[in-house]
Amino acid sequence: MLRRVLVAAALAVGVTLFVPSTPAHALYPCPANNMCLHTWYADSTRTVWRGSFSVNCEGREARLGVQSGYLVFSVRPCDWAAPPVD
Repeated sequence: MLRRVLVAAALAVGVTLFVPSTPAHALYPCPANNMCLHTWYADSTRTVWRGSFSVNCEGREARLGVQSGYLVFSVRPCDWAAPPVD
């Protein structure tokens, strides 16, 4: 049992040392009292959506899809009122 644990630990350390990591993508900070949306597209024409990261007015975060590609960032004040829907 101890041998299995040691072998698993050695493999984990080996993989960590030798597998290159992907670079972290810096996200734009979300100002206080705002809703923020980071949207990634597959191409510069913004026709194929790949993923998104959003922060709502309560500070809750949501991630969908893949966060890589062409990034578009948008901010909207929390006190913004949406137009009425007919």
